[in-house]
Amino acid sequence: MPKEAFGGDDSDGGGDAGKKRGGLSRFGLSPDVNIRDVFWRVMDSYADTGKPGTTLAGLENDRFSLMRAALSVLSGPQTGQYSPTQVAEFTIMMLADGGWADALASFLVEAAETNAMRKEVSKAIRKLSHAEGYGSAIRESCSAMLRDRQKSSVAVSYIADSEDAELAVSVRKELMIIARGGIGDEQMNAIRAITLIKDDAEVKKALVVLLSHWDAQARLAAAEALEAMAGDSEVKAAAAKRLQAESDPKIKAILARIAG
Repeated sequence: MPKEAFGGDDSDGGGDAGKKRGGLSRFGLSPDVNIRDVFWRVMDSYADTGKPGTTLAGLENDRFSLMRAALSVLSGPQTGQYSPTQVAEFTIMMLADGGWADALASFLVEAAETNAMRKEVSKAIRKLSHAEGYGSAIRESCSAMLRDRQKSSVAVSYIADSEDAELAVSVRKELMIIARGGIGDEQMNAIRAITLIKDDAEVKKALVVLLSHWDAQARLAAAEALEAMAGDSEVKAAAAKRLQAESDPKIKAILARIAG
């Protein structure tokens, strides 16, 4: 099946003069078929050998064009020979092997703009997080993103979606800060992420503190995480203490079970 089916044609031609086709131009890449050819050669090589098959140093100036080619593929109809998760996986491998941390960060941020792309990239992160060389690149990228307020929510969502405890451990401090002081989806994703390592003493303390949070959704998430630790004496005591003040019936039921 032709690889060109991924992402559509790069040209702006079409029946309607005022409309442009989706594709690489959507991401700011000039309609240059050579970049697409290079991208697919690299994808084929990773699929066949687990290696890029070319000297990536010579492609450094084209790293963002290659990254945007991947975004175009992931945003379009998936009718080619590689699954969306494989495309995301091979792209992360390419960006990490090239040492292109800036392009990797941009790929993670831009892929999170739609739920479909974010889910595929999360699956790829889950697979690569324990692979030699790639796990460290992913952890470094997520850590840098967590220190950037404009990108932190994206990093937290990837960590939570990946369900990778090792990745959560590597940025535990940052996650706990967001879990206790964040708001909305970012906070909920941070709670999901630290729940992956709920047996950690500091994380357990953070979850106990969240039992008194003003937001019922945060309290519920913390209570649900702590229920798996109902045999812990500190958790049991914290649940019993909070039980009297809790007004939400669902949370109150969980606390009662924990308190025994």
